[in-house]
Amino acid sequence: MRVGRFRRMFGPMLSLAFLLAAQFAADALPTGTYSGTCLYPQAVEERAAPGELVSCNEVHISDGQISFGQRGWQSRTQFNGIFEGSRMTVSSVTLPNGRTYEVRGVCEIYFANEEVSTVACTANSNRGSMAANFVVSRL
Repeated sequence: MRVGRFRRMFGPMLSLAFLLAAQFAADALPTGTYSGTCLYPQAVEERAAPGELVSCNEVHISDGQISFGQRGWQSRTQFNGIFEGSRMTVSSVTLPNGRTYEVRGVCEIYFANEEVSTVACTANSNRGSMAANFVVSRL
């Protein structure tokens, strides 16, 4: 009898608590390293200037940074900024040569079936533009 009364009194609040907890878990930053490839539509590749499109087969996501590079290589292109959910406002880019430049940009992490599927970043400065469009491998 007590269990039934407890459920009637607190059941709706517990359900709400579980929904809120699930929402916060879904907003958690998916840190880690992912394998895949940087892909661009042909029209974008044709119009891009040399060096504007990042070439990669691996992406690493951490707090305040998304870096794109080749597996086994230490050189990477890093987009640096502040995350709000799955979107990062980019304030600087560090090139593989180690130089860092102030930029304006954004990165977005996209999901399919609650797993990271695509990571897309763009950045602009008075020095030019840069983009990375990474698709996670499902193999």
